[in-house]
Amino acid sequence: MDNDLKIVRREQSARSRQHRGVLTQVIFECDALEVLRTEMDAGSAFDSLEFGDFSAVHFVIGGTPVFRTQHQSADLMPGDSIIFNDERPYTILNGAPSRSVILSILFKTFVTETRA
Repeated sequence: MDNDLKIVRREQSARSRQHRGVLTQVIFECDALEVLRTEMDAGSAFDSLEFGDFSAVHFVIGGTPVFRTQHQSADLMPGDSIIFNDERPYTILNGAPSRSVILSILFKTFVTETRA
C-alpha cells in the first residue's frame, strides 16, 4: 500500500491553542500555507500578530465578527470573506452575544517572496 496519505491530528500541532476565549486549531500546515479554524467566544478579540506575519484570507463560517484596522472596520456575516495582503496589523473582535467561527488561510510563501 502506498503511504502518500498524511493525516494531521489537531492535537499534534503546537500552534493549536486556546487563549482568552479564542480557540485556534491548525487544520493543515505546510511550507507554503496554514489553514486555521478559530472559534471566538462572545466578547473576545485577538490581533493578527498572533497568526504571524502572513498574508491571509478569512472566511466567516458562523457569527458576526468585526475586522478592524487602524483606519477602518468591517462587520462580516457567515459566507463573507476578507483578504489582508499587507503587513499592517488588524484586530478581530466578536462583540455578538454568540460564538463566531472563522476559517483562515495564511500564505507563508507570499511573505518569503516579498522579503527576498
